[in-house]
Amino acid sequence: MRKSLLFFVSFFLFLSCNDSTRILKAFQAVQKQAQLRFAPDKSLALVDFHLSKHNGQWILKGETTVKQAQNFVLKKADSLLAGHVIDSSIVLPNPSLGDSTYALVAVSTANIRRQPRHAAELIDQSITGNVLKLLKRKGSWYFIQTVYGYLGWMTKTSFVRTDKQGIDAWQKGPLYRFTVAVDRIYSQPSVEAVPVCDAVLNSVVKRIKKRGKWALVELPDGRKGYALDKHLAPLTVKKPREVKAENILDVAYRLMGIPYLWGGNSAKGCDCSGFTQTVFKANGIQLPRDARQQALVGREIIPADDFSNVEPGDLLFFGVGNRITHVGLSLGGFRFIHQDSEVRLTSLDEHDPDFSAYRKRTLKRIKRILK
Repeated sequence: MRKSLLFFVSFFLFLSCNDSTRILKAFQAVQKQAQLRFAPDKSLALVDFHLSKHNGQWILKGETTVKQAQNFVLKKADSLLAGHVIDSSIVLPNPSLGDSTYALVAVSTANIRRQPRHAAELIDQSITGNVLKLLKRKGSWYFIQTVYGYLGWMTKTSFVRTDKQGIDAWQKGPLYRFTVAVDRIYSQPSVEAVPVCDAVLNSVVKRIKKRGKWALVELPDGRKGYALDKHLAPLTVKKPREVKAENILDVAYRLMGIPYLWGGNSAKGCDCSGFTQTVFKANGIQLPRDARQQALVGREIIPADDFSNVEPGDLLFFGVGNRITHVGLSLGGFRFIHQDSEVRLTSLDEHDPDFSAYRKRTLKRIKRILK
């Protein structure tokens, strides 16, 4: 009798374990489906759900930046478990952050990393005055999202935390941006004065008043100082048709020689798409972050054999197979400027001293942003 009881108990546990394995395998397919549907680009959206069993009860855990993804996964889990599931998942921002789910970058270049540690891969940078969305916290690090949707980790020393009202107050301005590659904000209206901080192209400050050739400006964290007024211009958002190619190229040329930095997105150092994003941003146009994302905007141009229809300001995309891995800015015709160990000029014309056979071989697409 005892042996029979042990057999049935063991058999029940076997079936239960086998059923749990089946459920978990089915849920993995649900998670994958949600990922592909709501976050095909992991740099722009987070979908991370897990199903576990505790004391005989199934629990849905995880987090997402997309409310629809949570609804989708919960509905699938309910169906899979006949409604016997406890939902402990959250939609970011994490409720523990309260109302202060925004931030303003308070340093010239704030590093954004893949993981919450200084040794982690640099994936992007954000510039003084940029608005961030705070999603969750881990120690002294915050998981953030930029205005163009990019996700990553930033240390709290790089920004000033605020709420929606704080962002609205900042954006009332008047906001001005720096037009030179690298600059200083001084404690007094003199280049001999002690600097308050540095600034880079596209750094945003409030312009309080003019004093001769100087302007008194305010940083997002309340610090004040003086900048050369000629180095400032009103912050504007423009439509592509309002921007002239010559103005795009003017900024690009002024960044010649800037060194390459993987994940860099400033005039201190940049990668290929950081360079093009910075140049267009200086002209009031916000491009996506990565080359593969930038390749999705604008109008495609099929180049003539002599490239006579490729205009200044067009974006040239390069890659291997179906992957876009590099972007450059057309100067018109065969020549273009791009970040390639440093910002430099290159040509697709084999008779040009700046010719690159590799770039000619790997050219994938040309897109027109302007007009």
